[in-house]
Amino acid sequence: METMDGGWTVIQKRLDGGLSFDRNWTEYKNGFGEPEGNVWIGNDVIHQLTKERNSSLYVSITLVNGSKPYELYEWFSVSNEEDKYKLFLGGPATGTLGDGMLKIGNSYVSLPGMSFTTSDKDNDRYDGVNCAVDLKGGWWFNICHHAFLNGPWSPQNWINPWYPTIQTGADIRGTIMMIKRH
Repeated sequence: METMDGGWTVIQKRLDGGLSFDRNWTEYKNGFGEPEGNVWIGNDVIHQLTKERNSSLYVSITLVNGSKPYELYEWFSVSNEEDKYKLFLGGPATGTLGDGMLKIGNSYVSLPGMSFTTSDKDNDRYDGVNCAVDLKGGWWFNICHHAFLNGPWSPQNWINPWYPTIQTGADIRGTIMMIKRH
């Protein structure tokens, strides 16, 4: 709560591989895990907290060497379930992690406007492939990703968690996504 003057709400946190993030639509909708440990707060809650579109998103990845690069997105919101929890994200993006989500000018991996995808609800833009099934976790996939913090914890299966800065899950000791109203 001390990050950038505090007031943040954690929407995603991973401390280890003790909880699989390969979940179905209902589980991502309602949330899973424990606030003190690994957690996804739930897409319904994220929508309720951000529906007025006046929130920022802070993403930090703790690396095995102890460093904690971060990225701050000025605008973040998620639509309701009827709209498939579509992601709205805007910049500028600032920080030390590098922009893995906006990717302005790259229509294949840019995430703004993408709907949430799970193994049982294929809402990505990749024809014939469900990115959540292929990559084993729910997310706002495009074709498929350059940022994906809900991947399988095993390093050989978690590819490009935050490309190009972090290209394998073997480099990660933890992740956190937090939001704060302006």
